[in-house]
Amino acid sequence: MASLKLKEVFCILHSLLLFISGLILLTLSPYLLFKLFNHYAFIPSNSVGPFFVIFFLGIIHLFVTWLGIKGPTREHNFHIVLFMICTFILLVCEFSVGVWSVILWDEIPIASIDLMTKLFENFDNNKKQWSKLQNKLHCCGLDGSEHFNGTKFMHPTCFSTDSLNHTTAIFKEGCKKPLLKYTKSIMIDGVIIGFACSIFQALGIFIFYSFFKTLREARTERVARMAATQREMSTTSAGQIQPQIYVPVAAAPLNTAAPTSASMPSTSTVVDNDKAPASPPFKFLRSLLSSY
Repeated sequence: MASLKLKEVFCILHSLLLFISGLILLTLSPYLLFKLFNHYAFIPSNSVGPFFVIFFLGIIHLFVTWLGIKGPTREHNFHIVLFMICTFILLVCEFSVGVWSVILWDEIPIASIDLMTKLFENFDNNKKQWSKLQNKLHCCGLDGSEHFNGTKFMHPTCFSTDSLNHTTAIFKEGCKKPLLKYTKSIMIDGVIIGFACSIFQALGIFIFYSFFKTLREARTERVARMAATQREMSTTSAGQIQPQIYVPVAAAPLNTAAPTSASMPSTSTVVDNDKAPASPPFKFLRSLLSSY
């Protein structure tokens, strides 16, 4: 039971960390997207895909947290199993984001250089984008200031002005390497986020599976303990009940014999009793007639 409670605490802690990680993803992914959109003209469009996925995964983190807290605290099998299924789906998605970011990290140099070359060839129509890029990364042109030798003037953002010393310097480094470094660093952030979150989800699956296994064992022990307690109570109650012996009492015999003539008064007697006593002459005549 102590092991079950300890694992329940770990499940709740993991759920709270899952909620915090969701908030981090919802905050970090827009920030990285902003950095990409800041120089979107020089960065391939598919590079923003992983960070949109990370944003939606952060929302799912928040919803799955409810399952992670309700399942262990109330010992609901459905919520625990559903949490593990959702966590496994998150693991697959976040690992895929990490792999996707690695592929983009490898493809970005070629795609970005092609975009920069096309935009530099049409520099006059893309001054705004180049101005933002050169001012942000402290660079000049594609490979340096020498690329402006064929033009009439160099863009002001290629100059660095020191207001204290009243000096002006030209950014000698081109924007190719700084931009690639800038974009690759963002892709590396996506790789770290994807793989770190997938490891975290794998840890969560292990914790919840361990808790679920211990919970099933604890339930089996509870059922066995309850059955043993019921058997013990039934045995004790059976020993305390004394057998009661009932002695049958014979009923008085019914007088089913037919009534005798001695017990029942004759009709003639009843009739004679109702009448007045006969006189002696009549008795003599009756006896005389009965003899004939």
